[in-house]
Parts: sequence; structure tokens; C-alpha cells
Amino acid sequence: MKRLPEITLDDRRFQELVSEARMRIARSCPEWTEHNVSDPGITLIELFAWMTDMLIYRLNRVPDKLHVALLELLGVELHGPTAARTKVRFRLAAPPETPVAIPAGTTEIGTLRTATDESIVFQVAETFTVSPIRPSAYVVERGGQYKAMALADGTARPQGPDRLPFGQPPSVGDALYLGFDAPISNLLMQVEIDSSMARGAGVDPEHPPLRWEISNGGGGWSEAEVLVDDTGGFNYGAGTVELQCPSDSGFAPVSGHRLRWLRCRIVEPTAHTGGTYSHPPEVYSITAAPIGALVAAEHAARERGEWLGTSDGTPGQVFSLRFSPVLPLTGAERLEVRDPSSDRWTQWAAVDSFAASGPDDRHFKLDANSGQIEIGPAVRQPDGGWTQYGAIPEHGAELRMSGYRHGGGRRGNVAAQTLNVLRSAIPGVASVTNPRPAYGGVDAESLESARERAAMEIRTRYRAVTAEDFQFLVAEASARVGRTICLPPSGSGDAIKVHVLPRVDPADRRLTHAELTPDEELLSEVASYLDGRRVIGTTVHLRPVRLRGISVVVNLQAEPQAGLQRVEQEVLQALYTYINPLVGGSPSGPSGGWSFGRLLNQGELYQIVHSVDGVQFVKILRIYETDLRTGEQSPQPSGSHVVLEPDELLASGTHVVRAVHPEVA
Repeated sequence: MKRLPEITLDDRRFQELVSEARMRIARSCPEWTEHNVSDPGITLIELFAWMTDMLIYRLNRVPDKLHVALLELLGVELHGPTAARTKVRFRLAAPPETPVAIPAGTTEIGTLRTATDESIVFQVAETFTVSPIRPSAYVVERGGQYKAMALADGTARPQGPDRLPFGQPPSVGDALYLGFDAPISNLLMQVEIDSSMARGAGVDPEHPPLRWEISNGGGGWSEAEVLVDDTGGFNYGAGTVELQCPSDSGFAPVSGHRLRWLRCRIVEPTAHTGGTYSHPPEVYSITAAPIGALVAAEHAARERGEWLGTSDGTPGQVFSLRFSPVLPLTGAERLEVRDPSSDRWTQWAAVDSFAASGPDDRHFKLDANSGQIEIGPAVRQPDGGWTQYGAIPEHGAELRMSGYRHGGGRRGNVAAQTLNVLRSAIPGVASVTNPRPAYGGVDAESLESARERAAMEIRTRYRAVTAEDFQFLVAEASARVGRTICLPPSGSGDAIKVHVLPRVDPADRRLTHAELTPDEELLSEVASYLDGRRVIGTTVHLRPVRLRGISVVVNLQAEPQAGLQRVEQEVLQALYTYINPLVGGSPSGPSGGWSFGRLLNQGELYQIVHSVDGVQFVKILRIYETDLRTGEQSPQPSGSHVVLEPDELLASGTHVVRAVHPEVA
């Protein structure tokens, strides 16, 4: 028979209690002189320690149901799930002639349903409209001088010398500009160019020395992602360029026009891009139009205007939502109550606790896991009177939820290119997919996790004073927080630095830089949570956790009967799991993550590789530091040790493993 795991609420024992009591007495009362075992004071200490030890013994045998009741009495509640988020690219069949709306809430995208797996469904988070826009200005920049060209129906057809978009010869900084009156943020733009071929020495058509950018409104330019370039960087002449615009387009003044700009600029050649242009192309015509958009979506279902019931006019009423668990409410998702006398709907605000609510405050409390909505209770006072916490809807008043989202969980952390099914057709939309993985989905908190944080939660009382308080409260702010570290200020008046690492599920794999970087939404959520709990006068800076990228190159000899591909894959999996900021650091498998500031010893990696079944011995093992953002690897090995700063974590770059059999060694 399999025994249930033993749950220890307090692991202190008799001798530890005696030692703690003697230490506290020595600190608070230095005059204490009874230190011998036979002294009456020590006898009393041991007596109380024995009684406390018996109490702890009984407490550790409290059943789960009673323990849950005790946690509820203390106000400790289980955290609800969070939804995975990603951006989904909608591609149109052709440039639109009329606006194409992608409505939020009703637009659902899912994975392909199979015989064994149900479809994982995402919903568009915000309504997006692809408008039929065309350029309203065309400008070229040559040698720092601007010249505007005429357009007809959104197409520029320059003549004579104006056909040259760059200088002759082209120089770094030369650019062509297409200006738009309407926003181009998140649009998938198709630029159609009819031109001659550019000439140049050693220019790589796959990686030309060109950069497509959009004006961001702050005086700068944000890079657009090139998805398709049929022109080969003007090496092939006429063709189509497809660009994914970033989310921050804005106005900028160029050649007397204040528009939103898309530009193609010549940049410094690198080893990656190859040579330079010696002669520019001649552009006979150029235009652009949107053929899609990148829209935010989340693994959630949205309900609107759900009727909850009718109030009976008593305190502490509870109403249940139809679906649970419920995701964190947004600003527009509130409880609405209709006054029976006026038929007017009033909005009530969600609170975490009724402790600060007065009898006229229209507050409600939501249990995210059960989906229950609670109205403020009345509490009997010692003098026999009653105090009402929060307002009570009048008798006969109807209640409804203006909207809420439910679902979420780690199941929504799907891979890239898997959300390919548009569940309801949208006229004009030809296809849909998610270019990058979805992440941020976290399951509802378990009882074991709540037990672990209960003691810390009670100790902090939700006030951030020490570094440990900040670290605990950051983890409390969002279930999407994976790990955090707080650095005390270096001097008086300096800011407190809190570094945040987002949770990623599953984490025992190669994690990208984007996955390990908290997005603005997560940082804003944490900042808002800390703002009401920090000490007045303190300044807190939230930043991503500092990561040191490590790539390992392994050349090993496998056992004669071992499959080389299987051995290579298992060694790679072991390395990605071990050198991991979220689950790494333990040779026995996934754990709590690499410790902050802990150095990496080359010898421990030999142990990780040798632990894989089928590895006979390691011939070569080298460590290289890697830039996680760009993937650029240091040309020289790092030696036998990689030393980290106290606030740094290790993360895997791209590992390379090659296995051979003895006969080809």
C-alpha cells in the first residue's frame, strides 16, 4: 500500500526550541546567569520546550481539511490560474478595399484537434481593424538631403534621376521613405517595388546591408521584421517585400511632412551581411498596402453580461459564476447591480479584503478558483453591536457580471506555428498562425504551495521592508513570476533594485531570451502591487534578471550498441535542464533553478554527460559564453570555471553534441 506523503507544518524539535529560547533570553536579558542544566531557569525552559514540542507534534498531524480551514481563517487563499498569451498573425487574401475587423472575444484561434488531443483555443484580446491604407508621401534621402516625390493613388512613379533612391554610390544612412496618414502599428505590410538590379561586391541577397524601420513617434525608429524579400535586397530587381511592423508607430517630420513613416535605410556592412553596394537600383514604381496584422491573443474564454441572481438584502451573500476558475479581472470587468426603484445599473469594485470597506462602499470579493462572488459581511462587535463591511444590494436588486475571463493554465503554452485553425471565418482572412510560442500560462496554485508561503505571508503582513519581503511580494503579485531577487540600495536614497524572471512552462528545455524576459504587462502588474506595499519614500526599480548565457560543445564516444541520435538528444536535454535558471542546478533532474551567483565548474558538466545512458566517455567538452539576445558566441572557451555576479543566473545558449561509435573514433 502506498502511503500518503507526510506533511510537516513546523520542523522544529525539542533541542532547537531550547537553544532558541536561551538565545532570545541572552539578547533581551544580559543579566541572566542561569546557564547550567541544573538551574531552575533552564528547567523551566526545557519544560516549555517539551510542551511546545508536543504541540508541534499534534499540529503536524492536522488533516488537510482542517488545515485548509485554518488558512482560510488567516486569509490565505489559493491563487488562480493565469492565461498564456501570444501574438497571432492574420494574413489577408489580398490588400483590403474595405476595413477588415478582427473582433475581440468572438474571434477564436485553436490548435489542430487530433484523435488524442482536444484543440487548445485562444481568443483575440483586443479588437483590431485592418484598414485599406496607401502611402501619402514618398521621400528619398541621399547624402543627408531629402527630396519628396509625387504619388498617384498611393503609388510613386519617379522619373529621371529621381528614380535613384540612394546616392551614387550608395552610402550609409541613405534611405527611401513611405509616409502614411493612418497608424501602421502591428500591420503586416506588403511593399511592391518595380526596379532594376542594384550592383555591389559581395552583397548577400539573404542578408543585405539594409534595414526596414518605422517611426516610433519619440524621435526614434523601430526595426520592422522582414518576412519575405523577393528583391533580395535589390539584388534581383523587381519584387515584393513583406514586413511585420512593430507596435509603436508614431508621427515624425520628414521633408516637411508629419506622417507615420516606413523606411528602408542602408546600414554599415558586417561579416553577416557581406559587401556594399557600388550602384543603387532604379525604382520605377513603389507602393505599399497592409495584407494582415499581428494581434494579441490569450488562452481564455470571455463571458459578457452573465446574470447572477437577485439580492435578498442580507450581508455576506454569495453568488456563483457559471465558469471557473476565473482569470484576474481587468478594469472593465466588474459586478453590476440594478437598483429596483430606478432600474439603473451601478458598478461595484473588486477588493482583496473587506477590512477597509465601509458600509457605503460598493465592494465585492471574487474567489478566482471557485468562481464565487461575495458581498460584504456584518461582524458582531464585543459590545453586542454589528459592523457592516461593504455595502449590501437592496432587496430585489438584480446582479450581473459585466464580463470575465476563465480558463488559462500551463496547457496554453503552445509552440510556435501551432495556432492555425480559425474557428469562425472572417471575410477577407486567408490564414492565421502564431509566429512565436505562447507563454505565461500557469495552473491554479496547489495546496502544498499555499502551505509553503503561508508563514512568510503572515510574517510580512504585506509590507515590503527587507529584501526577503520584496522577493516574497513580487512572487505574490503574479503567478507569472518564476523567480526574483532583491538588491538593497548601495547608498542612502538610492533605488531598490528588484530583478524578475518570468515563469515558463515547461522549462526543462532550451529557453529563448524572449521567454526569460518579463514583458511590460508583467512588470506593470508587479509595480502596481508593490506600490501600495513599499515603505513611503523608497524607490523601486523593476528589471529583468541578469542572465549569463552558456553554450557547451561536447564530443563524446558512445557505447557500441547505443543509438547515436538518441544519445545526442538525451545529452542535449540533460544540458538544457541543468544549465537552466528556472529548473537547473541539480544533477538529479529538474529542481528549483540555478542558484543566484553560483559559479559553473566544468567538472560538473562531465558528470551530467556521463549520467546519460550509452555514453562511454567524453573526448572534448568546452564552455563558451553566449549573448542570449543575438546568439553570438565567444570565440574563446571560458576555461574550467564561469564566475557569476551575486545577482546573475545561468541560462543555456545553443549546445552542440556530437556522438561517435568506437570504430569511427
